[in-house]
Amino acid sequence: MTQNPSCELPPSPHAPIELVLARLLWVGSIVAAVLIAVGIGFMLNGRLNHATHLITVGLLVLLATPIMRVFTAAVIFVRERDWRFACFCLVVLCALAAGMLLGHAGG
Repeated sequence: MTQNPSCELPPSPHAPIELVLARLLWVGSIVAAVLIAVGIGFMLNGRLNHATHLITVGLLVLLATPIMRVFTAAVIFVRERDWRFACFCLVVLCALAAGMLLGHAGG
């Protein structure tokens, strides 16, 4: 069955942005996984102090990755002068910051 070229969707104008953001998530996830895996390896070798630090840093990288994605998207949208999406990103960043502050104050 052949595809009809007239039925294909035009390329998204945000395709390069999506590629950058996908790579950021991929790199953040890989870095976090490597740190956690090395930390577990240290734990198995009896180096608990180093293991605890590496696992903690790995978890922090894992938690920071989506935040960096939203921040990077905001920077890209501001550079492109796409104010609507830049404002959406700002709202999400404010919500994340409020959640962290309120969670920290409550704990």
